[in-house]
Amino acid sequence: MNYHQLALIPIAIFTTNLYTIAIITRIARADLAPTNRVAPQSASNTSSSKFVNRGTEIFLNGKTLNIPWAQWQSGNTLRLGISDTALDRQLGVILANNSNYRTQPIDWYRSSNSTLVSVSAKLSSQYRYLDITDLAKNSGWQWQLVGNKLQLNTPATRVLSVLRDTTPKNGKISVTLSRSTPWKLSQTPTEGYLTIEATADPALLTQLNTPPPNLDSNLDPDDDPTAQKLAYKITSTNNQTIVQFPIVKGQRAGAKLLSPTNLEISINSNLANIPDREINWAPGLKWKQKWVKLGVNNFPVSYLEIDPRQKGIKFRPMLAVEPSLVGTNHLVKFAPTTQIVAAINGGYFNRNNRMPLGALKRDGKWLSSPVLNRGAIGWNDKGKIQIARLQMQETVTTSTGDGIPVLALNSAYVQAGFGRYTTEWGSTYTPMQANELIFTVQQDKVTQITPGNAVGSVNITIPPNGYLLTLRGQTELSGSLPIGTSLTLQRQITPPEFDNYAQIIAAGPWLVRSNQIVLDAKGENFGVNFSKEAAVRSAIGSTATGNVLIFAVHNRAGGKGPTLAEMAQLVQQMGAVDALNLDGGSSTSLYLGGQLVDRASATAARVHNAIGISVEPGE
Repeated sequence: MNYHQLALIPIAIFTTNLYTIAIITRIARADLAPTNRVAPQSASNTSSSKFVNRGTEIFLNGKTLNIPWAQWQSGNTLRLGISDTALDRQLGVILANNSNYRTQPIDWYRSSNSTLVSVSAKLSSQYRYLDITDLAKNSGWQWQLVGNKLQLNTPATRVLSVLRDTTPKNGKISVTLSRSTPWKLSQTPTEGYLTIEATADPALLTQLNTPPPNLDSNLDPDDDPTAQKLAYKITSTNNQTIVQFPIVKGQRAGAKLLSPTNLEISINSNLANIPDREINWAPGLKWKQKWVKLGVNNFPVSYLEIDPRQKGIKFRPMLAVEPSLVGTNHLVKFAPTTQIVAAINGGYFNRNNRMPLGALKRDGKWLSSPVLNRGAIGWNDKGKIQIARLQMQETVTTSTGDGIPVLALNSAYVQAGFGRYTTEWGSTYTPMQANELIFTVQQDKVTQITPGNAVGSVNITIPPNGYLLTLRGQTELSGSLPIGTSLTLQRQITPPEFDNYAQIIAAGPWLVRSNQIVLDAKGENFGVNFSKEAAVRSAIGSTATGNVLIFAVHNRAGGKGPTLAEMAQLVQQMGAVDALNLDGGSSTSLYLGGQLVDRASATAARVHNAIGISVEPGE
């Protein structure tokens, strides 16, 4: 691999008591004989050593990237680790299958006849770091800490040639480099981008008829896929070269290293462009990726298999804008702010007002009520899981015995009648329809009545010791709750055993029950178009052994994603004996260790809620 043996030179270490003020390390090259192999690293020390420094930003060759990193002491050596999914998605390190979460085979600029490199892995409550210390030294990387940011520099590299071999539906791009260097491959439905930490000579750019534009130094096509719109071009600025190429619907771009200095991008619908993957990521958590054949079609599936009985593993509903029920955000942005390692998008919401449209219950507290008899999943921390079509009926009863139905709790699904809003909704409520009448209830007594004449006309405080009842339409009920009326609140859940689950999230439709397909989109009040649409989808299910599966299924080879009927067959084929469809389309997002592992982050939409998975790293 033409690696160079390097010497580690500590520049300065300043400490006060147990607190490290600064650790700055540089790498110096020694001109020793190259080698084609790097021996597997031992995992014996990395699991028990404690972190010395951690951060979530790397300053790579002058450009800021959101990449988690860590340092820990192992014997007399300070080790450097980078998040495995970030290496895979952003730095061109190809992860191979493994059998133990403490070690990870990787393809690191190897020649075709050399062995994979095996590195140690260290797990935290959010990330799985791969120990790249020795490999980075051998590749000539230099790094130092600047505040809480890791400054990382790779040796100057040149793009020597870029060759295209295109046909109407398929093509290849071959890139020759002066030496190995980090790279990243990403794509949107219409364009692909190969970003290389290297410069291209002006003569090469002129040869390809693409003079370099004045690009922003922090341009990352994965964050801004609309930044460049030409069908094919190559640009080079600030020690970074970007090769842009067209993507035809149904195509996928795949990358492979032919040698340490030769990178090949293939653009077609070939199944090999999404290789099978099975990685033991943490105790009780496996990350898998495969093509699943259904009739004449092949679907790419990224999924996690989790043992909910494994000590330290917990599932929880998550909100995009904690603690409010109003608001959306990208899963890849809000998940890292929590102590979770994995997540998948959850239930439905109103994209206009960014409010929930389905059941949410967390740690025994109802956040939002179910709607339209749609499917939901409930679970506890002992590994018990149940899927069913869920209903809730709340009733407020006056001191005279009059019962008034409450149609929804903290929901954007508005109907004629009463809705109820608590502080889980937020600190205030704003009318969602014209001519609402809002009753403030404190300590089980009506204390105030406020007219909401227009949408957004007033902000009404939600009392922490009570709730709001909002009357929409049905003006004949406007005098039923005068100020001073005492109220008693009752709730009935169907099926009743669902009320015993501390965690619930709804979406739908219900796909599989006891290994039988039970899809009934109409019965769950989904529209005909939704039922027939072929789209990217996500789902959650359980196996016969009680493991949990969370799926992200993308476009079939040469076409669109699965229909609901196909989704039910796919998850059943993959071992789910019970399964629930989750929100899909652009909301589909499978998160692991700081990255979306099923798609480019720029192609994922904002979501309202998600299902998060936490683990205890252990020793």
